[in-house]
Amino acid sequence: MRIRRATLEDTETLIAGNRAMADETEGLALDPELLRSGVRAVLEGRVAGRYYVVEEEGGVTAQLMITHEWSDWRSRDVWWIQSVYVWPEARGRGIYRALYEHVLDEAQRAGAAGLRLYVDTRNEHAQRVYTALGMDGAHYRVFERMFV
Repeated sequence: MRIRRATLEDTETLIAGNRAMADETEGLALDPELLRSGVRAVLEGRVAGRYYVVEEEGGVTAQLMITHEWSDWRSRDVWWIQSVYVWPEARGRGIYRALYEHVLDEAQRAGAAGLRLYVDTRNEHAQRVYTALGMDGAHYRVFERMFV
């Protein structure tokens, strides 16, 4: 398993992952052209965010998207996990945990104030996954790991 920052070459894969995630988790059919615009804005650095992908055996099996939000309380960025998706055939192999730990480490090394993830209170499956990763859900259902 290799985790790396996504590049423009990953655009179509990220779009496919976003569409699959929205369909699976919320029954939404997202517009691929709208997604393409949003994904490219991230990959081209036009917004404060980034994508990570997991490669296994030459193919992408997971993706995670981060945005950065300024915290005036801490005078530093806080990283937010906006979305994470592991293709069904790759689940159950520790990919969620590996992605989370990778991004947690990158956020710390970058000097971020912390890492957060909002989980809809109706999404009990997601809450169980993130609680198992060690995130605390007590603060307004925001799972967070603050460094400062």
